[in-house]
Amino acid sequence: MNRLSPFKQSAIHKSAENQRAFIDSLESLAAQHNQPIQFLRESQINEIAPTAKDLVLSVGGDGTFLSCAKLFDQATLLGLNSDYKPKAGFGSYGALTQINRTNLDAHFADLVEGRFRVEQWNRLQAEVNGEKLPSFALNEVYFGQPLAYRTCELHLSQNGMTEDFNCSGVLVCTGMGSHAWHYNAGGSPFSNELEAFGFRVLFPNLKRPLKFSSGIVSSRHEIVIVPDRDGYVLSFDSSLDVVKTNLGDEIRISLAENKALNVIAFDLP
Repeated sequence: MNRLSPFKQSAIHKSAENQRAFIDSLESLAAQHNQPIQFLRESQINEIAPTAKDLVLSVGGDGTFLSCAKLFDQATLLGLNSDYKPKAGFGSYGALTQINRTNLDAHFADLVEGRFRVEQWNRLQAEVNGEKLPSFALNEVYFGQPLAYRTCELHLSQNGMTEDFNCSGVLVCTGMGSHAWHYNAGGSPFSNELEAFGFRVLFPNLKRPLKFSSGIVSSRHEIVIVPDRDGYVLSFDSSLDVVKTNLGDEIRISLAENKALNVIAFDLP
């Protein structure tokens, strides 16, 4: 902490205070509405096994929500942002969360009284050489070098077209993920309700004409990536737990059929 600037130290302390205050408010509301919520720290996340009948409340930011989505995809999820402040650099925006300090009281009452809907959020799946991987991505799948400054050589096929790329990797996203890394990489956001997914080749070599470098793909189709070198990786939602690939492997990425995530949502505001 002492190596950080005074401004950053202050921001971290304020964030911790905000999160403690938010959790105190949530515990108070649970008692007030007589709701038997079990409160656990994220370090205890492996001690529970929610079923399809359970509701999991993730209290933190998008990273906490993604951790719950990865482990508890049989349950219904509700994301709560415990340090909400939309101004860049201050607090968390929480694109995957539905509740924050500005609407906690109202939406908790909505939850208790059944004024909500359950949405199904698409996820991505991948297979390597015909074998489906057990991981799913709610936002995006990254394929490329484990070190971002190294370039990739690969073939990518989609909708009957194939192109060779020298690039910084490939980003494949859901509609939800199209508003995150994909957008920051120059991609256009699209609706999560669209039965499709997007992809974007990151920083392709533009010294020769390309047939394509990005696109939107129907749920009926997939993209196929074949690396020209060993050692590239697949990462799901920026997880450090990556899948390594080898030269000539065939990686197929598509929307995961019957694997959508059930998420609680409320009408605005």
